[in-house]
Amino acid sequence: MVAAAGPGGEVRVAPRATVQSLGRALRLLQHFSASTPEWSVGELAAATGLPKGTVSKILATFQEHGYLLQDPVTRRYRLGPAFLVAGRIAESGLDIARLALPLLQRVTAASGETSVLMLRAGWRSVCAAKVDSPHPVRMAAEVGRFASLHSGASNKPILAYLPEEDIDAYLRSPYFVRRGPRTITDRQHLLANLAEIRRRGYAESDSEVEVDIQAFGAAVFDALGYVTGAISIVGPRQRLAQRPVDEMVSAVQAAARELSQLLGWRGPWPAPWPPTPPGRQIQAASARTP
Repeated sequence: MVAAAGPGGEVRVAPRATVQSLGRALRLLQHFSASTPEWSVGELAAATGLPKGTVSKILATFQEHGYLLQDPVTRRYRLGPAFLVAGRIAESGLDIARLALPLLQRVTAASGETSVLMLRAGWRSVCAAKVDSPHPVRMAAEVGRFASLHSGASNKPILAYLPEEDIDAYLRSPYFVRRGPRTITDRQHLLANLAEIRRRGYAESDSEVEVDIQAFGAAVFDALGYVTGAISIVGPRQRLAQRPVDEMVSAVQAAARELSQLLGWRGPWPAPWPPTPPGRQIQAASARTP
């Protein structure tokens, strides 16, 4: 705040300039808590005194950017995965990034190219960790940078292993647009490509995000077998084309498999698709318990 002297010599504190619309949006978020994790548009409108139309638009904006999720049946909102990413970054780095760093160093040592860990953040992915190539000409990845789930082998393994309803929702979202010269923007073509990624256990791309940049990526799964991110090799096509594809694929798959195990996944890698809902996993585990 800025301090200024009043007419009688007293000190007055001038309030800082703020954005009222952003303040209203943040006040809505403050209603989400451990005791009240889900809210409907009507309930938030009643609690805040804001018009339903305003509340609906604010919530839809947060949902679009991954900060809120909406139950397709109840239409109620809850906090989304983007807050998890932001919170962990605020705590001086993601635990998963620290776990992944030695694996990325191994991938870069084996390939000579930049290796990247992308994590899902709502309808996008975010670069959580990277190890740069030692070559002077290289793909420069930036930690904290967001990307589209349907563009490039660093991101498509995440989209490929999402539940089917989430894939469908993504393809109807504003994020499904062209990001580079060879980004796949045809729905059926992309669905076929995602099926191929699941069949082979890795993604491959060329100039989908940037011209002449090639990548190989594989999915990372959490303890429940849900996709949480992807590890990839990214570099200039002219250099990667001189390396055996099997060599690149083996490096990213080994790293993705090991990171999944470090996160608690004990099943086959890649994890089965479509993923089993957590409730059914608990029921299945209970049924196996004597």
